[in-house]
Amino acid sequence: MDEAYSEVIDAGTGMSNLMCKCGKRACILTAFTLRNFGKRFYTCGNYVNQDNRGCDYFKWIDMDICQHGKRVVSKLFDMHENLKNERAQIGTTISNEILKCKLEVVEYKAKMEVASLNFEMQLQMQKNKFNSKETKYWFALACLLILLVVMMFYPVSNANSSRLRLH
Repeated sequence: MDEAYSEVIDAGTGMSNLMCKCGKRACILTAFTLRNFGKRFYTCGNYVNQDNRGCDYFKWIDMDICQHGKRVVSKLFDMHENLKNERAQIGTTISNEILKCKLEVVEYKAKMEVASLNFEMQLQMQKNKFNSKETKYWFALACLLILLVVMMFYPVSNANSSRLRLH
């Protein structure tokens, strides 16, 4: 058999009534090599892969295909390989685009966080400025009241002064 891979046919159990050299029921596999593409064969019931074939029991089920069929299979095989490569490239492109989008989202979140912190800082500065003005206003009002009380209760040294007097 060529140096490619085979897989178990998923028709029924993939087993036959034939017995391999181990005394187990032979498995039915399908060849996917360029030379024997799609041909079914019997193999050892202990078959795992090309490197571990059990007792090496082997018998073709299907006959060889004609030359035209082999050319068609070859062309289909090439098309399949091209599609696999194209799919891999598309997958890589999509993965790269997803990574770019994720990076843009992270950058946008960081910018929004900075903008939020800047806004909070400016808001706090405005609150501090307002509190400072409010404190100055209350201080000025308190000074004015004290001045008014002082002026009302202390006599004026000048008799001609036009200050209000409480008598």
